[in-house]
Formats: sequence, structure tokens, C-alpha cells
Amino acid sequence: MLRLLIFALVIAAVLVILIPRLTSPNSTPAAGATAPDFTLPSQDGASISLKDFRGKWVVLYFYPKDQTPG
Repeated sequence: MLRLLIFALVIAAVLVILIPRLTSPNSTPAAGATAPDFTLPSQDGASISLKDFRGKWVVLYFYPKDQTPG
């Protein structure tokens, strides 16, 4: 019973911290705003940075894993 109470308190604390951040208007860039710089691994394992494409058109697409909802 004590474990269940502790678990519920931890979940509540996480929700109290995360929900305002996720619903904040500052959590997503505005349309037309400059994208923040980021680096991601390519399909080959090499690091790709947005700054490498400065001055060029870029389309970034995240493909959901096959056979998953959403």
C-alpha cells in the first residue's frame, strides 16, 4: 500500500512539472520562426546538424516506427 502511495505521488509530481511545460506556448516555435539548431544521427550513424544546411531549404520528416499506433 505504501508503494502505491509513493508511486501515485511521484506520478503526480511529474505531471505537475511536465504539463505546464508541454502546454506552454513557448514549447513550440511559432510559424515562420527560425528553427533552433540541433544535431541528429542519420540513418548511417553520422551526425547531421541543421547549421550544415544554413541558407538552403530543408525538409525534416520523422517516420513513425512500423506497426505502431500514431
